[in-house]
Amino acid sequence: MSSASQIAAIVKKDVIAELRTKEMVVSMFLFVMLIMVAFHYGFGESSDFAPFAGGLIWIAFLFTSLLGLNRSFVHEKEEGCLEGLLLSPVDRPNIFFGKMIGNLIFLSIVELIAIPLYLVMLNLAIKGSIPMFILAIVLSNIGICTVGTLLSTISVNTKMRDMLLPLIYLPLSSPLLIAAVISTNGVMQGYSGDDFQQVLSAMKILAGYDIIFLLVAYALYDFVIGE
Repeated sequence: MSSASQIAAIVKKDVIAELRTKEMVVSMFLFVMLIMVAFHYGFGESSDFAPFAGGLIWIAFLFTSLLGLNRSFVHEKEEGCLEGLLLSPVDRPNIFFGKMIGNLIFLSIVELIAIPLYLVMLNLAIKGSIPMFILAIVLSNIGICTVGTLLSTISVNTKMRDMLLPLIYLPLSSPLLIAAVISTNGVMQGYSGDDFQQVLSAMKILAGYDIIFLLVAYALYDFVIGE
């Protein structure tokens, strides 16, 4: 079986399992909506959210992603599927890519529903390029799911996994969060000229972050999942 087939099989398994329970996507969606309602009423209905729209959106999505990432390996561990994956003739880095793509799909589904509601609830508009906005979201999602999947593999084998993942995930994701906020906020406010260079620089940081951690995960995952 080729690497692509192995990765596709793992993604298919996760998607089918989620379609049966809808546990992860529903809980993530309810959580992100609760955060947005808190923003809406906490800051006041007449507040101008435009200057810090990117910050608000990534606070919501970063903590929402933690909820899903924390669950991505729990069922595998509790039901003995993780041992089955390790004993099967599947390259261990392919387990990572399969789980990462599954997490990316679930996070993207939540965002696809939540972002239009976010814009309506906070009375916001995307003044810049829609494709650039989507690119900023996609690059940020890849980084979140890459680091999160790697760290959730480490934390799932510990007794305090629910606490350990946020403790190691949030510091490592700080550069990603800063670049995601700058790029998203710049596009939403319609930056142009010299200001737009900030957005492009932030996106380059996002792309570099994604590539570095994908390579790190590929190099270390055999060791990480075997521990």
